Amino acid sequence: MKSPNAFSALLDIYINPSKAFNGVEHAKGWSWLAFICITLASIASVYIFYSSVDMQFLINEQVAASSIDATIGEQKAIRQSIELNAENQIWFALFGSVIALAIMNALMALYYMLVAKQDPESEHSYGAWYGFSTWTMMPVVISSLGTIALVLSASTDQISQQAVFSYASINQLIIGLEIGHPFYSLLESINLFSFWSIALGMIGLKCWTNFSTNKALLFSALPSIIIFGIWAVIAAM
Repeated sequence: MKSPNAFSALLDIYINPSKAFNGVEHAKGWSWLAFICITLASIASVYIFYSSVDMQFLINEQVAASSIDATIGEQKAIRQSIELNAENQIWFALFGSVIALAIMNALMALYYMLVAKQDPESEHSYGAWYGFSTWTMMPVVISSLGTIALVLSASTDQISQQAVFSYASINQLIIGLEIGHPFYSLLESINLFSFWSIALGMIGLKCWTNFSTNKALLFSALPSIIIFGIWAVIAAM
């Protein structure tokens, strides 16, 4: 079975991913709709956060996070730098999120195209794999909606940036490390949506190639394993 159109695929990617990937495989233009949804959701979450937060509170939080081991002089320099760019933060965040998504997608598309060569019957183009990678990133939409809900339901404008953008991280859900711990940033970056994307990658690879479940899971998870593995080694040093 496969999704009959792009709008059905937007729903199927969450409830029946195989249908979505089967529909996307030979469809043209569907993936642009997914990319637009991801982009709009990301932009909306950033805009609503910066429109709601107390900027002085945000600046204080950023200074505290950036100057844990800094001297008094360094702390002052860090504060001045952050305050100087405070008004432009929203634009950096908005454009930065879109550019980061596009670049990450481009790299992942290249990766998927290369690993798919292990299947002699796979003949998808780089553009097809770019679309494939876009669909594996659809959990970003749910993540962004969660951020928006947390911001809009907050009883104060003193909203923690880390708390609302990394609410599903392993650190916030389970571990609870404080800022300054060597593994804090790593565990804040690993979240439930990361695992969801890996699962979608596995399902998609099984739909588009002749890979076994284990092989598809390995190739889907490998980039995260390498990145977070290297990060963990560096943090432990």
